[in-house]
Amino acid sequence: MNATEGMADFIVNAGLDDVPEVAIVSAKRAILDTIGVMLAGASEPVAGIVTGFVREMGGAPHGTVVGSSLRTSTPLAALANGTLGHALDFDDSNYLLNGHPSVGVLPAVLAQGERQGASGREVLEAFVVGYEISTKLGAGMNPAHYNSGWHSTCTLGAMGAAAAAAHLRRLDAGKTRFALGCAASHASGLHANFGTMTKPLHAGLAPEAGVRAAGLAAAGLTSNPGILEAPGGFCQVFCGEGNFRLGDIVGGLGQPYSLETPGLNIKPYPCCMSTHAAVDALLDIMEEAGIEAEDVDRIDVALVEIAAKVLRYHRPRTGLEGKFSIEYCLARALKERTLRLGAFADESVGEPGVRDLMERICVRADNMDWKPGGRKPAEVTVHTRDGRTLHKRRNRSRGSAAWPLTQEEVQAKFRDCAARRLNPEKLEEAMEKVGCLEKVPDIRPLMALLA
Repeated sequence: MNATEGMADFIVNAGLDDVPEVAIVSAKRAILDTIGVMLAGASEPVAGIVTGFVREMGGAPHGTVVGSSLRTSTPLAALANGTLGHALDFDDSNYLLNGHPSVGVLPAVLAQGERQGASGREVLEAFVVGYEISTKLGAGMNPAHYNSGWHSTCTLGAMGAAAAAAHLRRLDAGKTRFALGCAASHASGLHANFGTMTKPLHAGLAPEAGVRAAGLAAAGLTSNPGILEAPGGFCQVFCGEGNFRLGDIVGGLGQPYSLETPGLNIKPYPCCMSTHAAVDALLDIMEEAGIEAEDVDRIDVALVEIAAKVLRYHRPRTGLEGKFSIEYCLARALKERTLRLGAFADESVGEPGVRDLMERICVRADNMDWKPGGRKPAEVTVHTRDGRTLHKRRNRSRGSAAWPLTQEEVQAKFRDCAARRLNPEKLEEAMEKVGCLEKVPDIRPLMALLA
């Protein structure tokens, strides 16, 4: 059995009965969190642009665009909802993927599930399958894949979305391989677009591609049935010859599930996860030493190289760029002792007081014994005006699997995000349905609540 055959076999035969309870709980937390950030993202400019495009394109009204009255075709619903889910960069992440797994998979699952009237159990199972495929591709393709400039959320997410949609459609192993091959030719997404509206679009393109690939395969479209291992195939093109490990991809499927280990990272701050450990370290220093912004002379920050590389905006001009600026995130945290959604409005980034604080922050790359697929540490050293030197290293960040948010905190984040679009009654009902998703007989009433 080659690698693509092994992956297809897993996609076809994986069942919720074989998934550990901890992974199921994690999956439902991921689904709740992702729906919440979709609803919050519906108010962002990029959401208006993409939703307007989807409305103009038309399509049979099979799929709900979250947070709106718009219904459209299944692939276009996945495109819109994926973009909404990443508009704020507030969605979850996973260290194996080195990206955002849920937002690349869940919109495909919701759109395809709504189209066929799937049960909540079927939706949950398909989500687990898609999440597992995209993250295990990351386990075997990173760091070469990510270091080459590919955005894993989109490239690997398209494959996870195709796997999830194929599972929901109950495609056989042969057609599932064709779906994977077709999705591989859709996959793209470049780091150079981080800090622009096209980055959240990446998270819409992945589930759109997955839904389309599975649908075309179901209709009889063929592709290379050995797309993972083929010369000029997915792994070789996206990593380079000799820079991927097929055994880590296929041999690791469900052994354990990625939702269990390394687990789910749910963001407490609406910015790139690579900033979070440093933000937590700075907030710890401020709390422990009792200092304010005016007490700080200089801040030195050490980040692992892969984090320093992605945090490319040293003097951001927009809120989107600010999400990928360690200088801005630390300056804003120094001023406000937290990072809220409003901190990443365009006008917030240009505040003179914050720009002055940014000039006091110096960043360097230091791998600090970091290994690919592991948590990304950060070190922060604050030099105060009265001569003190305050140092803190964080090997994990708040919200990560190693320091998870409580269920109450996850629900509070959902309420805060969803309240931008839903009234309190619909919000609470939606949260209740996700909490017992495996018992929901039909996903369509949940989707109606999210409109």
